[in-house]
Amino acid sequence: MFSPGTRIRDYEVWGRLGGGGMGDVWLARHVVLAAPVIIKTLKPELGGSAQEREQRVVTEARLMARINSPNVVRALDVGTYAGELPYVVQEYVDGIDLNELDHARRDSLGRGLPLWFACDAAAQIARGLRAAHQYGILHRDLKPSNLFGSVDGTLKLGDFGVAVPTQISEKKLCGSAGTLRFMAPEALRGEALDRHADVYGLGATIFDLRYGSPPFLDAHELLETPDEARFPPPQSAEEAFFQHVIGKMIAKNPSQRYADLGEPQRALAALARSTARPLRATQLGADRFVLDRVQVFTEAGDIATVETDGIVSSANWQLAMRTGVGEALRRTGGDEIEAEALAYGEQPLGACIATGPGRLRCRRVLHAVSAWEEASCIGRATQRVLLLAERLGLRRLAIPALGTGAARVTLEVAAQAQASALSWHLSLGGSRLEEVRFVLLDDAKLRVFRQVLESELFGLHVDTGLDAGLASAERGPTDPTGPTLLDTPRS
Repeated sequence: MFSPGTRIRDYEVWGRLGGGGMGDVWLARHVVLAAPVIIKTLKPELGGSAQEREQRVVTEARLMARINSPNVVRALDVGTYAGELPYVVQEYVDGIDLNELDHARRDSLGRGLPLWFACDAAAQIARGLRAAHQYGILHRDLKPSNLFGSVDGTLKLGDFGVAVPTQISEKKLCGSAGTLRFMAPEALRGEALDRHADVYGLGATIFDLRYGSPPFLDAHELLETPDEARFPPPQSAEEAFFQHVIGKMIAKNPSQRYADLGEPQRALAALARSTARPLRATQLGADRFVLDRVQVFTEAGDIATVETDGIVSSANWQLAMRTGVGEALRRTGGDEIEAEALAYGEQPLGACIATGPGRLRCRRVLHAVSAWEEASCIGRATQRVLLLAERLGLRRLAIPALGTGAARVTLEVAAQAQASALSWHLSLGGSRLEEVRFVLLDDAKLRVFRQVLESELFGLHVDTGLDAGLASAERGPTDPTGPTLLDTPRS
């Protein structure tokens, strides 16, 4: 729909990031501020006139713009492209959504998300959702793929595509909208909705993130049986309390749920604090320290000469290795590395793919597409580097300063994003990493990078849970966008 370089007022489109049954999501940047943004468009196949589609997008943007909360994705702009394609410009969150995070951990580590993180995610999103309710807005589509995590630990609720203001008539609140596995029973029945439906949606989402499946497996179990959700046996007194809170959020009878998210938000926030311990960083020398149990080094030199398990390349979206770190790796390791990378085709920003090492002294090369024209997606790319390394069994990594070459991101931005991503990854527990080397070209760049890196790692109060997530049962493939009842025939 948009080609790379398309100009929409003050925004230049990079390319499509993804989408679902209702719309497409594009990454762009503000051409003056060089800040990344998300542009969301509505698919014409949904039907309705151009005016009706435009009104739908404007309604979503206006609802998002009302909410003043650090835990809700901000709407920045709205308009129509070429007189026929309505769009909303939204805040870009530099990280991956919780659906991807959860599935990647289960695939690579065989573990779900730890209790402290499930509680913290629930508390943060409850705070944002409660703010939406206080502004008279029902979200109606709570699910893991609509929860966006920044590498600084902030979680934000996004995608208000089926949200509605509570002031409209009950007749208009009726009807099915949302994602099947997280919908409240009254929503599935097409009844009038209030904030109790969002309370259920958040509880079901957090249940899924902790235990790897929704509280009810199908509509029959939810609607036709009297039984409430069954929890696995709790692993601790803290988890028993967690199950009590979530159980009340997902009660089948709306009157038995919390009437407001304030109480569960406070309870889960306190539980997150009580089940966490500091992620400790210990200085062992000018260029070496330990973060949790991982040895972290900073050094100047040629990353292509490092002997390790995985070397990270600061890649461009075309995966050509003709400048900067990529060129250094290709010259030492051989053209076959580039040839294998190019076979993957063009990659979206934030992506990471693995190739063979050629003649490099490592097992794999991880190509991280992290930035474009001063717009940084380094946090997201680093998260995917670390998760891919876990899946491939790479225990030692060598990483350059991502995005600081042709993309012109500053060393400070790169160091902050990479340090935060590493801290967050280790705080979730279960990592097999043993060593991370940050390798920069010269001493001058290393001093700047190291200063920010150490400030970030030693200045943050990062918490890591007492558990590293429950052992994961095998899960089938999941569509990260998830079907909605607006797209799926109702049974």
